Amino acid sequence: MSWIILANARKRKARLVMTIAGIAIGVATLFALLALSAGIERALDREISAMGANILLLPEGCPYELTLALMQGTDAFEHIPADALPGIREVANVEVAVPVTVGKAKVNGQLTSVYGTTSEILRVRQWGLESFDGAVVGSDVAEKLGVAEGEQLTISLYSEVVLPITTVLAPTRGRDDTFVYVPLEVAQEVLGVGDQLSAVLVRTTSVAATASTQSTLGRKSDIQAVPPSDVFDRLMELFATVKQTLILITGIAIVAGVLTTMNTMTMAVYERKKEIGILRALGSTKRNVFRLFVTESLLLSLVGGVVGLVFGFVATQFLPKTSGFGLEATPQFSFVYVVICMLVAVVVGVASSLYPAMSAARTQPIKTLREL
Repeated sequence: MSWIILANARKRKARLVMTIAGIAIGVATLFALLALSAGIERALDREISAMGANILLLPEGCPYELTLALMQGTDAFEHIPADALPGIREVANVEVAVPVTVGKAKVNGQLTSVYGTTSEILRVRQWGLESFDGAVVGSDVAEKLGVAEGEQLTISLYSEVVLPITTVLAPTRGRDDTFVYVPLEVAQEVLGVGDQLSAVLVRTTSVAATASTQSTLGRKSDIQAVPPSDVFDRLMELFATVKQTLILITGIAIVAGVLTTMNTMTMAVYERKKEIGILRALGSTKRNVFRLFVTESLLLSLVGGVVGLVFGFVATQFLPKTSGFGLEATPQFSFVYVVICMLVAVVVGVASSLYPAMSAARTQPIKTLREL
């Protein structure tokens, strides 16, 4: 059987390549989608967790847009009044409340995300620092600006401030790499927001009582208390709508692969009537002929699946590393994705071969040979 399949492949090389390409496109798209989706989910989880807060206090407005603005370092134009901070710290079960003001400003002449906060940030960020003064610079910013510890930064927008760089953070592959962390008063002055805050990061003493603490904080005026887990779930729901569209596109590509393979096998049956008639006359059963065409289609699909996996992997290396949420999302690869993609290739091979294989199996040897 194998020599028959090989001989047919040699005779119809162009059609063979097009069939494999059709399957490979669908598999490559699916593999890239799975890897990128996992990467975005992991990036969101990493960034939400990196906040180090049990409760996120935000100004009135859409909490998800405000959280994204906070993670991306952009001014959401909604703020918490500074006089709310003492009352927040007095609430039972609040271990630490870290005030935060973020926005874009020119740092050494380049637009950069500025993150203003207090030394309490060291209690929620795992930076390994003993003090917070001057400017703490993320690794990406340091590389972009070409600066190092001990040098100075000029931060300007509504006013201009010069700060020494006390620390350049080690790469985290997260949003910490993209910020310049400065004292809260400096950020508020440069960004021109007075004494207002973009958010307050709250860590509770007892995790079990976090829900009650959230309820208490949420009753304060001009403030909403949001658990980071709820933000993560909502952002994943938003991403799911995008993912559904991508899945639809992938499905269309896979269906195109099925139709391409079916067309190839149907044409092969028509062109190989003589071959089929001789095989039947020499004693091959309908089952033998059916199995021949199913096996040929399956082999084509498996080759297309392997080619698709290779191209899918290569494609993800050239795609932008920044997701639609403005977060760095490195594709995540898993053996499970390989299995899923190869199963899809097998299904494509079997589904596209059934009709051509049945048509070939019904061939009457005597009638076929007479027509030749």
